[in-house]
Amino acid sequence: MAYELEDGKMSLFVNDKGDNPKRPDYTGKGMHKGEEVHFSLWESTSKGGLKYLSGRINEPYNGGGSSTTSSASVDDVPW
Repeated sequence: MAYELEDGKMSLFVNDKGDNPKRPDYTGKGMHKGEEVHFSLWESTSKGGLKYLSGRINEPYNGGGSSTTSSASVDDVPW
């Protein structure tokens, strides 16, 4: 049975930071208004000693952003 995301819900998992201490402590994904979003959270401590989580919400990684489609046609090439 595959895990299915439901709108308005998310799942976070402990992240293997490996040899990079800047990696998030937790990562996961969820659904918001029908769109998949990815979460990254870091454990922090305030100057007053309170522990809290800070994080980022991102669109899913698309593999570098390069597109396999092009809007230019052969007729648009200047040579």
